[in-house]
Amino acid sequence: MEKKRGEILVEDIIFMVLNIAFLAILVFFLINQGSGTSLIEDSYSKQVALLIDSAKPGMIMKVNFEKAREVSDESGRAFSDILLVKDNYVTVKLSEDSGKSYHFFNDINVSYYPDLNPGFEGFYTLTFSRKNGI
Repeated sequence: MEKKRGEILVEDIIFMVLNIAFLAILVFFLINQGSGTSLIEDSYSKQVALLIDSAKPGMIMKVNFEKAREVSDESGRAFSDILLVKDNYVTVKLSEDSGKSYHFFNDINVSYYPDLNPGFEGFYTLTFSRKNGI
């Protein structure tokens, strides 16, 4: 009788490597989405942009960013740096590796800062004023 030896074909090796790579990418994606950072950034940027679109000059709004503050504290990002309003875009960035932006249409100046008053530590204050010359 002849001895049969197992042969590993090149196609089998390529198939296994591609499967392992696919599974690694899938696990990485699920871990990123599971942390919720992306969803929180997306929802806060949309909410603030919608608030700005509905604002009138002279208004002052307080926005609750407590959940965003918790996530930014875990990632080591300062709470005062998580919100950016520039060039009609609201950007919320809770970690160095992520960030979401959303566009708004209202043509007013927006000033924003983290509220330091007791009881409002997780809030941002937005103030709205007319653009110069309008």
